[in-house]
Amino acid sequence: MIWYKNWFDSKYYHILYKNRNQKEAQLFIENLLKLIKPKKNFNFLDIGCGTGRHAIQINKKGFKVDGIDLSKKSLNKAEVFANKNLNFYHTDMRNIKYANQYHVVLNLFTSFGYFDDKNDDTLVFQNIYKALKKNGYFIIDFLNANKILKTANKKIIKEEKKINNILFKINKYHDGYFVYKKIMIIDKNEQYIFTEKVRLIKKEVFIKYQKKINFDLKSVFGDYNLNPYKSESSDRLILIFQKNH
Repeated sequence: MIWYKNWFDSKYYHILYKNRNQKEAQLFIENLLKLIKPKKNFNFLDIGCGTGRHAIQINKKGFKVDGIDLSKKSLNKAEVFANKNLNFYHTDMRNIKYANQYHVVLNLFTSFGYFDDKNDDTLVFQNIYKALKKNGYFIIDFLNANKILKTANKKIIKEEKKINNILFKINKYHDGYFVYKKIMIIDKNEQYIFTEKVRLIKKEVFIKYQKKINFDLKSVFGDYNLNPYKSESSDRLILIFQKNH
């Protein structure tokens, strides 16, 4: 099975990441909204919304938000917060068919680069471009590939966590093309192994995607406080595109 379909719908994924930082999500959304200054009638689309932590924050600010994700278990958690202006849908980002519908499209917390075929990444960009209204914004928050690539190939970063009496042994490494997180889980007498795999996409590659469909690159940031992006030291790569056509 494709790793992200298998892992994101596993109960262990939700146990391992159950304490993701809600304050961090709130801070990031507040900073983004201050930057783009959306009007009250703006519609947002959160692609790869997971359990909805960013979509929920945007909705709390009074905006209409749709969230899509491939994980039914994540969407089940998100749907607890659904209302007439906050809706969640089970959809593959490669298959979205929206046209001229959203003022802002978001893809946050490294919810990109999962596919083996690079053409799928280009397809997602094209889908987002079509989904946006004229002058709409596309905001992508991705890992900083340059910082990861500074770590030597084959160097394994090891981590262990015990949550609910379940042991998670995590090995992180990269091969120059993808970054991997191999997760061994020991739950009572059972053992399971999952592997996260994300393409190491540099800023220059995102710009190539952008130029193919005539997005304008407006801003580049390196963290959730929207500090300037530094190629080899920033934790994040946050790109703000605008559709002007």
